[in-house]
Amino acid sequence: MNRCPRTVALGLALFAGQGAGATTVVGVDVLSHLQRERVARVGGATAFPAPGSELLTQLLVDPTSPYSDTVREPAFTNDVDWPEVLARLPGDIPTASAVAVLNWDLGLSRARPGKDVAPRDGYRDPFVAAGASKAGVDADIFWHMVDLTGFRHSTRAATYAVAMQVLREQVRATAPERRAILGVDEAVFRRVMAARFLDQVSRYDMQYLALLVQHKLIHWQPGGRASTGLRALPTALRVARVAAAYRDAQGYIGSFPCNPDATPREGHAGTGAEDDERPLCFVAATDRAVHRWYVGESRRQATWVPEREHTGVQRLAEFAGVLLALIDLAGLAEVIEAVVADDLVTAEALTPVEADMAAERADRLFCPIPE
Repeated sequence: MNRCPRTVALGLALFAGQGAGATTVVGVDVLSHLQRERVARVGGATAFPAPGSELLTQLLVDPTSPYSDTVREPAFTNDVDWPEVLARLPGDIPTASAVAVLNWDLGLSRARPGKDVAPRDGYRDPFVAAGASKAGVDADIFWHMVDLTGFRHSTRAATYAVAMQVLREQVRATAPERRAILGVDEAVFRRVMAARFLDQVSRYDMQYLALLVQHKLIHWQPGGRASTGLRALPTALRVARVAAAYRDAQGYIGSFPCNPDATPREGHAGTGAEDDERPLCFVAATDRAVHRWYVGESRRQATWVPEREHTGVQRLAEFAGVLLALIDLAGLAEVIEAVVADDLVTAEALTPVEADMAAERADRLFCPIPE
């Protein structure tokens, strides 16, 4: 993937997910600590397996299943360097919480209502609520964006729903007199929420939102909290979860793919295989499996051509197409941090929240989405 031509620093700071008291663990960098210990002991780039191979094999009971449980004590927790990894983490974090950190940020957790996620009100259905709640998108934004795009473009609506949530949280986090200098345009949020049709959303507003998501995909900063008060998923997984919630909200011809207890319905839920066209039971599937579905569904929706030209649909397709490439290629175990923003924090010129926004503004100068 072509990144912005700016100096960047690579790092991975993971924080804990549901279960094992892990929701209270924030800002913990498990994977990089584990990698550092192994490099020190073994040396070389092969000291730690790639996230897509051996590590996932150790973390998942059945890596071939989209509904796989996770392993309580993966093999690497028996390695001689594991106690050193735990000792270097801030606080007294047990193995169960450290493993939950890895599961969450590598996309191995699920969204079963009442078990993995506490669904919030306003989504009309507990399964829809579970997916949208895990993605941290408020109900008013969730429904408004799909009302604008229609379900034919629900995967694109998901992208912009996440962007609108990001913008709402930025507005709440900044004083009014600071917003202009940080590039936080509250008027975009007001205009988009007031729009009754997609054609009423201007090119500027759509590009602004697309750039917000672009920044979050490239410069995901771990440790942030969603509107639920819990930690946020990596951006690519957030978008995928919202899209899956839209699919559940749309309904199914025939049987629903999930049982009432949020388990896959035998014979009606897909397996995730390329040749299996049955829908997944999304709440029972891992975030990683939902992300795979999302990429394929986005491409399928992109092939639909409206009977007549819609200016709003054309703009939606233009900007969302660029973002799909980023979401498709996004490394789910990699975090790219903007050095320019880090320097501002180090110099105490900006708070971490403001530095994140400043980096987004820099992205609009260095990495504009092509016209």
